[in-house]
Amino acid sequence: MVKKWFQQSALFFAGTVGGLVGGLLILGGGYWLWHATSLGTQAQMLLGFTAKTPWYLSRASGVVAYLLLTASTAWGLLLTTKLVKTMVPAPLTLAMHNLLGWLAVIATTVHALALLFDNYYLYTIANLVIPFTGPYRPGWVGIGIIGLYIMVITAASFSWRRWMGQQWWRRLHYTTYLAYGLATLHGLMAGTDSGDWGMQAMFGASALMILGMTSHRIWVTTNSERVKHIFFELQQH
Repeated sequence: MVKKWFQQSALFFAGTVGGLVGGLLILGGGYWLWHATSLGTQAQMLLGFTAKTPWYLSRASGVVAYLLLTASTAWGLLLTTKLVKTMVPAPLTLAMHNLLGWLAVIATTVHALALLFDNYYLYTIANLVIPFTGPYRPGWVGIGIIGLYIMVITAASFSWRRWMGQQWWRRLHYTTYLAYGLATLHGLMAGTDSGDWGMQAMFGASALMILGMTSHRIWVTTNSERVKHIFFELQQH
C-alpha cells in the first residue's frame, strides 16, 4: 500500500512538474511573440486593448480570486456542519469545495499573468514565479505568490486524498488558512485600490466571516470532545 502510494505520488509529481514546465515554455513563447513581433500590436488593435487594460484585468481578476478563495474556505468550514451533511451528499460537497479552490487558482493566475502586459511596471515570468523579485512592492506581492503555491497544493491534494489518508490530508488542507491569510495581506498591502473604502469593507467583511466561522468550528469541536470525555468518565463509574 505504501509502495503504491509513493508510486502514485511520484507520477503525480512528475506530471505536475512536467505540466508546469510545459506551461512556462508555452507562456514564454507567447510572451515573446506578443512583445517581439507585430502580432502583439495587431492583437491589441483587434481587441481594443489600451495601456490600462492589463491593469484593469489584473485588478478585476484579483478581486474575483479573493472572493472565490473566501467562498472555498467558507464552504470547507461548512462541510462539517449538520446542515450541509444532511442536505448535500458528501461527494457533491467535496466536489464543490474542490471546484471553488481550482476556480480561485485560475482567477489568481489570470490576475498574475495580466501583469506581463502592463507597460507601467515591467514584470517578467521570473518575477511572477519567484517571490520577492518583482518591481512593485516585492514583499507584499511575494507573499501573494507563496499563497498561490499553497492554493495549488491544497487544490491538487484532493487527488492525493486516497493515498495520503484522511488524517494527513486534513493536516495538509489546514494550510488553506495560511493561504487565505497571505491573500488577505497581499490584497490589503499590494492592492492599488486597497485604500478605497469599498475594498477595505470587502476584505474586512470576508476576513471577519472566516474568522467567525473558524472560531465557531473550534468551539463546537472542543465542546464535542469535552462531552465525549464526560460521557466516557460517567460510563467508567
